[in-house]
Amino acid sequence: MMLHSVSTRPALVLAAALTMPALATAQFQPRIAIVAAASATATACAWTDPLQVLQQSGQFAVVDVYNVMTTGTGTPTLTTLLQYDAILTFTNGTPANNVALGNVFADYVDAGGGVVVAVFANSTTTAGRNIGGRWQNGYEVILDQSGNASGAGGTLGTVQVPGHPSMIGVTSFLGGSVGSRPNGTALEVGAFVVAEWNNGKILVAQGANPNRIDLGFYPIRSACSGSGYVSGGDQIMVNSMLAAAKGATFGPYGTGCAGSLGVPAWQAVTGSRPVLGQTLTTQVANAPLGLAVIGLGVSNTSSGLLTLPFDLGLIGMPGCSLLADPAVTEVAVGTPSGVPWSFTIPNVPIFLGFVIYGQAFPFDPTVNPFGFTATNGARIKVGL
Repeated sequence: MMLHSVSTRPALVLAAALTMPALATAQFQPRIAIVAAASATATACAWTDPLQVLQQSGQFAVVDVYNVMTTGTGTPTLTTLLQYDAILTFTNGTPANNVALGNVFADYVDAGGGVVVAVFANSTTTAGRNIGGRWQNGYEVILDQSGNASGAGGTLGTVQVPGHPSMIGVTSFLGGSVGSRPNGTALEVGAFVVAEWNNGKILVAQGANPNRIDLGFYPIRSACSGSGYVSGGDQIMVNSMLAAAKGATFGPYGTGCAGSLGVPAWQAVTGSRPVLGQTLTTQVANAPLGLAVIGLGVSNTSSGLLTLPFDLGLIGMPGCSLLADPAVTEVAVGTPSGVPWSFTIPNVPIFLGFVIYGQAFPFDPTVNPFGFTATNGARIKVGL
């Protein structure tokens, strides 16, 4: 691992230059996850059907599944969610803790993540099956717990916003034999209806935050559930996930190794995100001499011939791991309690969706033979 100072050019531009030919032609493919209470059975079609639809669209780099019921893994952490650009959530079962789920979803949206909520999470009256906690304080789009309306063979009604990203290529929609949808049409302040069912119920709505979209249908094809859709829902779902995934995020991952002041951590300053045309401000905590090297690259799986994570004990940093390719490095100076590091992101559309991986290395000369420790890694996605 080479550590050297680069101070004359913005780090993002340097990192982008490493892959500029690919950036010129690459299409942003978000990492997404289904985080839901679909069924207690992992192999049920309520899980496999939306997973298949999203995977087969070819629009996403990763589609993972998290069962938030007691039969699954429960509520994911914010750190886990921040490794994804958008999540799809819905319920047909009861989350292990709908309050904790709502709290972490709200934290995720605050951090720039996109959330698409579908029936029954935005309609059910069953206790504990809605999204609770902080989510209830301004994060909803369709106000929940209104109950479910239905109608066999329901179709696409009025499209209120024809050019909305969720409706690209959508010319029709057909509901299943039950065709479940929210009964209520009340919206959170600032939200608006994008498209309706033919009976005037909400089919798609967006919040004041464009990273928040609600689907007024059960996101499962009718072959699995009559509550779902026959056609059209797949394209709306894919479109909505792509639209919600454009938020800028700073996603910590992995763990650092202990130094003289404890385990150092690299975090974004509260409220700061890597937004096009704005400045991302971060801070490295627990740097004994107020000095850290910031390493940036475009991979968290390899660095040259090395497979990541790589055990840095081999170079005299026992207990430390290399979590991101340090293809570009900068020296940051501050105080032991906080070393600030920031960069201004060019307001250039080609950078939308560009992901950099990074890690900080505080100078700690007495802690090990190499004289450095390592922080957590960070997935930095440029967005809106």
